[in-house]
Amino acid sequence: MLLIFDLDGTLFMAKQVVLLAVSRLLEEMDVPAPDENDMLKNAGQGLDALLRSVLPGAFDFAALRQRYVELLCEAVHECGELFPGVYETLSRLANESYELTICSNSPLEYIEAVLQRTRTSTMIARYCSTEGYPSKAALIREMAEPGRPAVVIGDTHGDIEAAHENDLPAIAVAYGYGNKSMLSGAERSVVAPEGIIGALRTLEVNIL
Repeated sequence: MLLIFDLDGTLFMAKQVVLLAVSRLLEEMDVPAPDENDMLKNAGQGLDALLRSVLPGAFDFAALRQRYVELLCEAVHECGELFPGVYETLSRLANESYELTICSNSPLEYIEAVLQRTRTSTMIARYCSTEGYPSKAALIREMAEPGRPAVVIGDTHGDIEAAHENDLPAIAVAYGYGNKSMLSGAERSVVAPEGIIGALRTLEVNIL
């Protein structure tokens, strides 16, 4: 079975590295940092949406974007962490008959930095960024093979929608950055990474 994981808020605790990278970028620009909630409110929508929400106008966006990616990767290597229990869960799934993949709104450099920092690269068969795709659903459509059982695992309504647009079941992780109402449409919901294994077992009865 193919497992398509979201990254931030599902596997990786991105909040601390995003706040650190944004703060450092704004400090370099001599621009006051907004409230933490304002900095994070668009984080799940991709890097461009996040930056445009915190940056003032009249700046070279392309150059600032590249600098932000550099700072973000530095922050990952400095203090990035998986949610507790994620490493063990991924290790167990990788040792069973599952193919683990990542579908993220973040750039590939960032995904690679996370995999290196968390020592999970050998567990992940494939990782993809939605950059260059019209939507996460479009990327999942490319990742999923016709007729092959697959499950999408994420922490936002967007992850669940992307799964359902491809007629795939979704497991919502309630320990991430979403909220209960956003996750209500998922076939299964878990409150800890360890619960993903049990949720998969119950889904397999219907899809295998």
